[in-house]
Amino acid sequence: MQPVTRRFPILQYESCEEGDPVPIAITYGYSRDHREDLKQWMLALVTTHDGDVPIFLRALDGNSSDKEHLSAAVKDVMKQLREQLPAEQEQQIVIFDSGGYSEANVKSYNEAKIRWISRVPETSTAAKAALQQEYEQWQPLSDGSGDSVVRTMDLPQGKERWIIVQPHARLLAAKKQMEKKAKKTQEKWEKKLWHLSVRSFLFRFLRFWKVTGAGGGFEFHHGACSVRLSLS
Repeated sequence: MQPVTRRFPILQYESCEEGDPVPIAITYGYSRDHREDLKQWMLALVTTHDGDVPIFLRALDGNSSDKEHLSAAVKDVMKQLREQLPAEQEQQIVIFDSGGYSEANVKSYNEAKIRWISRVPETSTAAKAALQQEYEQWQPLSDGSGDSVVRTMDLPQGKERWIIVQPHARLLAAKKQMEKKAKKTQEKWEKKLWHLSVRSFLFRFLRFWKVTGAGGGFEFHHGACSVRLSLS
């Protein structure tokens, strides 16, 4: 049996700055382990997808911003991949979560001709406006878990192709929440209506009957009729 060997592109990073190296800052910053009491430093690390073999790394300050510094690392990685990999190889695509999506980052990727795929944060103004619109041409997803619609967005950083997904599970959860809220509102108004009906009945009753206190009870008089209510 012959051992199987594979070659991975080893990406090297050389600083363009002259002079002595600048040390990183080991300091307080956002901690994913919820240990804000400890100082830290960060590492931008790139590995292969089929073995986690490291091919690029860069040390960062402990309070570095992901959107700013990881974006710079992505552009450096893509530049070196283009220089070392054969030109006929399939073009690389960068995939990142909503934390890496911003107008500045996307604009820099477009200028560097980097193809990318990202989830757009729902807190953005454009995403909120897109989600509030009504769409008629929903298409079912291949796995049947929901529906989707495609839109071309004209944004400050350029045109983007958005796929808006509407999961069935999310719609079902929203429906249950709405039904629960409607039930509580119904019970609240039914209780108020009951109190109003009791008050209305007592008002009509006392309107035609004269009430007097006598002998530890009450007597209700209406014309020739008389009713005694004892409290003992």
